[in-house]
Amino acid sequence: MIRSFLIAVVILFSMNSFAQSRTSSPYSFFGLGQQTFKGTIENRSMGSMSTYVDSIHINLRNPAAYANLRVTTYSLGALHSKTSASTETESDSYDATSIEYVSIGIPVGSKAAFGFGLVPFNSVGYEIGSVTETLYANYTGEGSINRAYLGAGYKLTPSLSIGAEFRYNFGEETNSSSIATSTVQLGTNETNETDFSGASYNFGLHYQKMITDKLEIQASAVYSPESKLNAKNERNLSAFILSTDLIESTVNVRDAEFDEQDLKLPSEFTLGATIGQPRKWNIGAEYSTKGSSALTSRTFAPAGTTFTDADSFRAGGFYIPNYNSITSYWDRVVYRGGIRYEELGLSVSGNGIDTEEINEFGISFGLGLPIGRRNGFSNANIGFEIGQRGTENAGLIKETFFNLSVGLSLNDVWFIKRKYN
Repeated sequence: MIRSFLIAVVILFSMNSFAQSRTSSPYSFFGLGQQTFKGTIENRSMGSMSTYVDSIHINLRNPAAYANLRVTTYSLGALHSKTSASTETESDSYDATSIEYVSIGIPVGSKAAFGFGLVPFNSVGYEIGSVTETLYANYTGEGSINRAYLGAGYKLTPSLSIGAEFRYNFGEETNSSSIATSTVQLGTNETNETDFSGASYNFGLHYQKMITDKLEIQASAVYSPESKLNAKNERNLSAFILSTDLIESTVNVRDAEFDEQDLKLPSEFTLGATIGQPRKWNIGAEYSTKGSSALTSRTFAPAGTTFTDADSFRAGGFYIPNYNSITSYWDRVVYRGGIRYEELGLSVSGNGIDTEEINEFGISFGLGLPIGRRNGFSNANIGFEIGQRGTENAGLIKETFFNLSVGLSLNDVWFIKRKYN
């Protein structure tokens, strides 16, 4: 009871953290921003693989995985990201820290379970521009779109599970564009404050079966159909005088304009398969395709920006020396590792001539550290990832990032009738 109370307090406190921006990437300038959620820390540490399922961890990527839960599970994760950005002539660095997810999974009987929580979806956080003798351009943005979800899974057979998830997407973003030229006395600024809201859905299948006395195979298919996101936008236009030290002094503000439109969230389909020995080791691979061509860019985005459908490839696994060891704590630790390559579905014309596709690559590893009783299932998780996003070609920006993830997966038993009072 005390643990449940403490977890509830942590969840309520953490929800305030979801309003913050989770990225400082200039590529969050395009579309709805940068997709930040890669799954739980366990997923992230295995190349963001989400196919593997067990009975004590929440899988936030496949709702069919709920059917495997045998204990009530509280899961909380946080991420710190350090990024170095460079062009052919300049470099910079920035970092960001945020709560990544807060979730609860609850089994109901031996064949079903449900879960709910809050996860990030997209994030905006950029400050880019250029200054020449004749042109001043400055673009800034911040905000995020978050996702509250309710999902459930059910075992159709001992090997096959199905699941579905309802998602409510919401958030706010503020984007500002300032332009001034040497031939005009006043510069112009356009600031857009947008409130997002809308529902989406996620459907999953999961299959697992022992094929020998020691080997188990798992396979999954997850589909998120294209959905709508309502955007209520307040646009403010103003004029400003630019000082010699590049400070904007507003001199005239036009009355706000309001508009509303329905944006598209792209569909996504994922297939994966793993093989391994239960409670010992597992390795697998995963493929995803996303209908990113449905996205649209911001009204003040430069020409030459296009969105295309995107493919992603992930591979990873884990190893446990001896999950039931009495003599060695480190034999009970879960050692994870993985690799991923993701097309972001974004093509940018960097110098007005050459067009480059923006992709992301990452190598990850992590530890699952048992906590509490030796025969308990709770654990603390630590994950590390190094990777690269973008390119220096055509005058664009290459980002090299290091991610540190930490979190808890705490287990409890609910709905079991007491045999003794």
